[in-house]
Parts: sequence; C-alpha cells; structure tokens
Amino acid sequence: MRRQGILPEEPFSSLRPLFHPQSIAIVGASQDPKKWGFHLLLNAVKGGYTGRIYPVNPREKEILGFKAYPTVAQIPEPVDQVILVVPPSDTLRVLQECGRNGAKIGVVITAGFGETNQDGKKLEEEMVREARSLGMRLVGPNCQGIVSTGSVRLYAHMPPQFPESGPLGVVSQSGNLATSIIELANPMYLGFSRIISSGNEADLQTADFLEYLAEDPQTKVILSYLEGIRDGERFIRTVKKVSSKKPLVMLKAGQTEAGVKAAFSHTGALTGSDNLFDGLGQQTGIIRSQTIEEMIDIAAALLSQPLPRGRRVGLLTLGGGWGVLAADYCAQAGLILPDLSKEMVKTLDKILPPWWNRINPIDMVAGYRKGDLIQSLELFLRSKQFDGVLMLGLGWRVVRGGFLRASAPTPQHEMEAAGRDWIEEEQKIFSDVLDLGRRYEKPILLASDMVHLVPGFAESMRSRQVAAYPSLHRAVRAYLGLVERYEVLQRKLKK
Repeated sequence: MRRQGILPEEPFSSLRPLFHPQSIAIVGASQDPKKWGFHLLLNAVKGGYTGRIYPVNPREKEILGFKAYPTVAQIPEPVDQVILVVPPSDTLRVLQECGRNGAKIGVVITAGFGETNQDGKKLEEEMVREARSLGMRLVGPNCQGIVSTGSVRLYAHMPPQFPESGPLGVVSQSGNLATSIIELANPMYLGFSRIISSGNEADLQTADFLEYLAEDPQTKVILSYLEGIRDGERFIRTVKKVSSKKPLVMLKAGQTEAGVKAAFSHTGALTGSDNLFDGLGQQTGIIRSQTIEEMIDIAAALLSQPLPRGRRVGLLTLGGGWGVLAADYCAQAGLILPDLSKEMVKTLDKILPPWWNRINPIDMVAGYRKGDLIQSLELFLRSKQFDGVLMLGLGWRVVRGGFLRASAPTPQHEMEAAGRDWIEEEQKIFSDVLDLGRRYEKPILLASDMVHLVPGFAESMRSRQVAAYPSLHRAVRAYLGLVERYEVLQRKLKK
C-alpha cells in the first residue's frame, strides 16, 4: 500500500486527515502511566475522539481496552493519522511501516532532532525525505501534538487539557506555549477550533497551518507563536493572504540575543531581526502582541466587538486615578484622547454633578446618580469625535451591595434592601452598556477587577457580547489590537 507520487498542493485538502481523521494510530502507545505514549492515548480517549484508535506496541496485546498491533503495517486499514512516540533512531523504520499501511500524515512527538546537533539535523532531513517518498506529510518533530474540536473531538496532545470548541485557531512552535494559551483562554471563556504544536517544522511549517486555518469555517481568529521562519518569501505571501481573510495575532520570540539563543536550542529555529519582523508585520497585516495574555485579550476583543474606525477613544471612569493611568497607557499605545466638544460639555453639565472634571477622561467619581453613567456613555458613542470607549471601574456597586447584605443583622433590615438595589442597578447598567454597544456599533471595552461579579457577566462573556479585562493596561492593549485590525483592512482596501 506504499503510495509514491506527488504530494497534494492544496493545504486544506492535504491537512484534512490531520484535523478530521477517521482513524489514528499511536506508535509507542504504552501501559505505563509514566510514559507519553500512555498519556497521548488516554487523552484521545478521554477527549471523546469519535474515530477508530489503533495503539501500536509489539509487546502488548491490549492497551486501555483497545487491541494493540505490533506494527502500523499490520493495522487492517489505511490510517489517516499516525502519532509517533518512539526514539529518534526508530522513526525511519516506523515511517516505512506507515508507507506499507497507506497512512496519510504523521505527527512526530519525539525530540532529539535538529534542535540538538548536526547528527540530529541530518536524521530530521532523512525522515522528511522518507515521508515525502511515501506521499506523507509530517508535523514536528519535537512537538506536543494537535487538538481539533467540533465533530471529531481529537485531543491528541501531551497535556490533559480538553478546551471547549470555539473560534480560536492556534499555531505554536512551542508546545508549552500552546498549553499556556489554553489555560489563559479559560477565564475569558474562549474556545478553540484547532491547536497545532508545530515543533521543529521539518516538513509542514507555520505557513501551511495558517493557510488551512484561513479557509477553516470554524476558525474566526488565528493566534501564532513563532520562533523562526524557514522560507521567508513563502511566509510573507501566506501571511498577506491569511490576514486579508481573518485577524492574525502573532507573538514573535527572539527579541533579544538571549532569546535568539534560546529559540535555536528549543526548536532549532534561526530567528531574525526583531525590527525587521516589526516591519514585516506592517506589510503583511500581522497584529503583533508582546505577551501570551495580550494575544488572548486581543482575540477576545476581536470576537466580541466591532472595529473602531480610528484611534480616537473616549474614557469613562468611576475613579480619577484609573482615568489618569488609562490616559497614560492610551498615549503610550498611540491612541488619541480628543477633547470634549463644547456641546458635549454643555450637555454633561445638565447630567453630572457640578464638580465633574469637564475633560476626557470623564471622571464620575462619587457623584453619579441613576442614568448618569449610561447617558455619559451614550454621548461618547453618538459623537463623531470618538471611535470607541474604554469604561473603567464597573462592578463596585455589586461589591458595596454584597457587603451591605452580608452586614444586615436580619433579612428585613434596610441594609438588605439597599444592598439588593445596588446589585440590581449594576446589573441594569451592565445590560444597558451591552445594548448601547450593539446599537451604535462602536467598541466598548471594560476594565475592572470587579466586573466579573456583575450578575449576567459570565453568560455575556461566553456568548461573546462583551470584552472585559482585569486591568487598565490589558484593556488598552486589547483596544489597540482592534485599531490595528481596522488599519490592516483599510490598507488592503486602498491597494
């Protein structure tokens, strides 16, 4: 069943067995809970994989209730995807068995190749030549595996993580970084379509996976961690095409001499100039992040908010210090805080207490009555001076209300009723904020370490009606991501 010939050129069809396999084989599957071959099989089973599973181990008859096979070649059907958890010295032999089986794609978990020394690099190159002669494609080596959600439910990766299905696609040259992305997305209620740990990228590269995700209907936003680029020209062509279809947020390693050295020892990647990559991002439409948290924050904003039509932002704050810091962060990020027009000041004078500050940011501290906050927000949204709003401090009414209720000596005490009123009013404010955002189609990003306490907040995050952040800096950086995506699309329209 050896398949010689030309490899398929269309990434969407050639990678389908990777993300939608009807069958998988795990070579190196084990009964030993201390070995990765055990964990990869267990995770596939616990994740609810719907296809056929074939453990491969010549010393076992059965593993976790599945019949084990001595070799891939002895599996009674061609396997869509083979996961290799074997020593580097055994990979060529296993690939030859895959050729006799007719397997379509291999995921090489094993490390000890090009990231180690020249001998490892030669073995890596020989492995790729063998796979190509068999008509196979390879992920890795030195990778953590892949996740593909939806109908197939494939969690064929090393950590015991089973993220919910959702719109985020991830390509990471580091498995550990992929693990962190999954964990950091949980509090933001974000799910994933595909997660690829690409490792050394001896065969399939980041560009291949980006092309797939650009066409994948389940993926709406793409996140990528990059240590190095093997084929610069192809990468540039691919990223230009991908970013014209979907937002691409990228974290690039090797920003310092120490980082460059670490990247080479990790995946064997030769990372280029950081300044050069900044320029590349401008040309190709990459939204660049500086941290993993920032990647997730930008994704949450992109998935829930309309794009601002410029860099002009209004700040609405329930505390003066928050507004001052947010103004600094906005200026540092290149966002613009326009002055309030005379008409806005005149209108706000009728709404707000006499001591309000009469500038942007509007400081509501200690003086707003029912409706003041929402009317002030709507003025920002109605004004052509502002492209979006950052709202700071929502949630503290719930804290106050909860404290009053907890302090009430009896359920009939007036503190109980006052506490309920505070909480219900904050819930109504939150609901009105969401309604205004939909009505005016301008982004409203919330920054507060207490907003998660507002009733209905979790449901709104899950349904992607709101983007909220526990710190001012994170909210500002997420807002900048929205702006940069708008500017990417504007540049493409002008070409």
